[in-house]
Amino acid sequence: MNINALRGLAVSALLAISLTSCSGGGASSAEAEPSPVSESATPTEVPFKTYSRVELGKILESVRDSNDTRLLVMPDDRLKDALKQAKDIVSNSTVEPAACAEFVAGGGAQLEDGAVVSIGASPSSNAESVVLLTLVSGVSEDRVNELMAGRAANVKSCGASQATILGQSVEAVTSVLQTSAKTDGALAYKSSATAPGAGSQDQVVVMAAKGGVVLMGQSTGTAVADSDLPKLEAMLDQAADLIK
Repeated sequence: MNINALRGLAVSALLAISLTSCSGGGASSAEAEPSPVSESATPTEVPFKTYSRVELGKILESVRDSNDTRLLVMPDDRLKDALKQAKDIVSNSTVEPAACAEFVAGGGAQLEDGAVVSIGASPSSNAESVVLLTLVSGVSEDRVNELMAGRAANVKSCGASQATILGQSVEAVTSVLQTSAKTDGALAYKSSATAPGAGSQDQVVVMAAKGGVVLMGQSTGTAVADSDLPKLEAMLDQAADLIK
């Protein structure tokens, strides 16, 4: 079965596979503890800045999934290898309509030159559904704004597309989801990809940008449903609250 085509359509899936293959030993986790109660405060403008991978990792380690368990953070060596594979897949993809190429082939802030990336996964992730929270920094403010505006436009305009990824034909369908995320500017969508002989793969995504960090919560796999969105929104909002 050629699953590379489906992985390429959603680079997050490739990253997810890399993460789950090492989460048993290489990633760190903690037992569930009582979650701290956030103090309410008047919203203030958060300065745009660049975070290190260590700083992003610490944010992820403070986020809990829907089971109130801390996320597993991908080790640096695994992350570097996964991002390299993802870039190779994107560079070997063609998409119609061409305007949807970056969106459909799986590009984004995490593949930008100079991007600082950290990825956490829910310990409940399995082969059928991988739940991830990705944080990206190191991208210029203008570029972050451009990427977010482009993604919002793509979600609306790239409802159906055709792609050839690593020589494999793929059909993709994307639809907008209504999000209840509290983070300003959040957007959500669901994508489904089908490749002959490789089955299908879905992903539900919610993303936003705050203070120089692009945040993306996603559930990727063969057993993904719209009902996954609230738990992704909760993780994204937790991380966003820690960006001050």
